[in-house]
Amino acid sequence: MSRDKALLLFGLVTYGIGQSLLYVVFGPLARDIGLSEAQFGILISSSNIAVVACSPIWGRASQSKGRKFIFIIGLVGYAAGYSLLAFGIQIGLWALLASTPLFFLLLAARLVYGTLASAISPAATAYIADTTAVGERAAGMALVAASGGIGTIIGPALGGLLATIGPVVPMYAASLLALVAAVLSAVKLTEPPRHADRDDSVRVSAFDRRIAPFLFGWFILFMVFTAVQVITAFYIEDRFGVTDRQDVIAVASIALLSMAVVTLIVQIVVMQIWKLTPRLLLRTAYFIYAAVLLAFAYSSSLVALYLCFAGMGFAFALAAPGLNAAASLAVKPHEQGAVAGWLSSAPAFGMVFGPALGGIVYKAAPDLPMIGGAILSVLVGLLYCFIRIPDPTDEDEPVVGPG
Repeated sequence: MSRDKALLLFGLVTYGIGQSLLYVVFGPLARDIGLSEAQFGILISSSNIAVVACSPIWGRASQSKGRKFIFIIGLVGYAAGYSLLAFGIQIGLWALLASTPLFFLLLAARLVYGTLASAISPAATAYIADTTAVGERAAGMALVAASGGIGTIIGPALGGLLATIGPVVPMYAASLLALVAAVLSAVKLTEPPRHADRDDSVRVSAFDRRIAPFLFGWFILFMVFTAVQVITAFYIEDRFGVTDRQDVIAVASIALLSMAVVTLIVQIVVMQIWKLTPRLLLRTAYFIYAAVLLAFAYSSSLVALYLCFAGMGFAFALAAPGLNAAASLAVKPHEQGAVAGWLSSAPAFGMVFGPALGGIVYKAAPDLPMIGGAILSVLVGLLYCFIRIPDPTDEDEPVVGPG
């Protein structure tokens, strides 16, 4: 792996650490600081509204300002917003604010985080698109996706270790890592050579038929994924009778670790050895995802829970690089920045709805988030069986359409 890719992955890993800590650390503390399940879901969703709005802007900006510059902005913004969130949670633990003003303080922190950190993913995705050959695109995108898995592995371990010092110490540590990644990127990261051929006037619509099916796939994948994640701590308490906060954190950490390990093995090892095509990846991933979600709904032990999270990790490991590679292969080189912005926005759009829906639907029936997610996943899998998906072996220009 080149130094530049290693630096990109390090920055993305810190981003992944922050995402996992939200559920491992913040989730179990939500009730302790007076937040309801719905409020917690809204806080998780809120920053994703900013990500949806800002990711396409950052993607286009990377065309003229540079992938490196936008990537660094995202890392610094992530550190600032995440530190503010940690400080707000600490204020809640100290009971210095009533629940309503505390909620709005945390909401402001999440919006700052979402607005600035949303620069990280589109800049990194466009960077990989710039620097990988067509036949290596899925493998390159797998490395980008794997960074989140690495972060999810480190996040629970970091959370469990540093939470013994203080409940929000892991979040401050994640912020510090983001600053370190920003400094290293500023000093060592090389701007892709193709940057000079582009400008930020290139626009690609989210409804462009070349990429719309893959944006839709990202939306469903993350809406379901975050709906399940956001109710995990509550599910552990209510379904399995685990009530101690530290025990809940430990079980949630093992579940996320199981998912992350499988994701990592598939994307770092399997995807790099066997060059699986986007077509094959997308026509299998969503059916596997549906089967695992149904198994989750009827799980009766913690071991079954861990296996279900591992299965979700496997499905995610196939779907993520398949979606990014298919969309990247469907457009021209000068459109990569604009498309990378949408590829970052679409998952966040799913995350806007997922956490809030997860909390609301969970109140109606604890198994419903998983069953509903399985149905949606099957429908997406069927969609990919009936459309043409770009493939590196295609001789003609890859345009998505029936067939």
